[in-house]
Amino acid sequence: MEKININKRLRKISAYILDSKKIIDIGCDHALLGIYVCLNNANIEVIASDINDKPLIKAKDNIQKYHLEDRIKVKLGDGLDTIENDVDTIVISGMGTMNMLKILNKINEYPYVSNLVLSPNNDFDLLRSEIQKLGFKIEKEEIIKDNNKYYLIIKFTKGKELIDNFFGKLNLDNDINRDYFKYIYEKNNEIIEKIGVNDEKKKELININKRINEKVDLQ
Repeated sequence: MEKININKRLRKISAYILDSKKIIDIGCDHALLGIYVCLNNANIEVIASDINDKPLIKAKDNIQKYHLEDRIKVKLGDGLDTIENDVDTIVISGMGTMNMLKILNKINEYPYVSNLVLSPNNDFDLLRSEIQKLGFKIEKEEIIKDNNKYYLIIKFTKGKELIDNFFGKLNLDNDINRDYFKYIYEKNNEIIEKIGVNDEKKKELININKRINEKVDLQ
């Protein structure tokens, strides 16, 4: 069988969903993630969904190339409008947190969904906080670095748990996770140096860096 090449971010996401039965990949682009997981799990089914029709044209071509028309369904629509009632896992990656939250704000109308696998581009702590308000808890998460950018990959399952939303469940002994917080710390310091003494943003960043310094070995 012909293999498909996908980037590091998508490969890591795939590891979080290979035990699912049916997933919906919202904002699927060219359906590369869906194809990859189908090639690596003979029992999984996928809905490849996007709000734009142009990427779905390429997605259909890719699906046909790998002879997966019977396992990957392509659907044009906005967010959860394309979901089906046997989907157990929602995947969203490559979007900002605010867009993800807009899509997922009515997730409780879909009780058959038990897993959310998300990879936002920003505001990781806000994502953790708001998704937990919707009745989900963090099962696992990790930071990866791909093409000199840091990405969060996080899996939520149904339940409740109180955690520190800034650090989440990241293993702070992990080199990549430490490097990420060191990057945030140094970036904040650069901004702090440019901001006026009494600026509220400066105080916020100083407090963030204090928390990082207390929790993370920055050496």
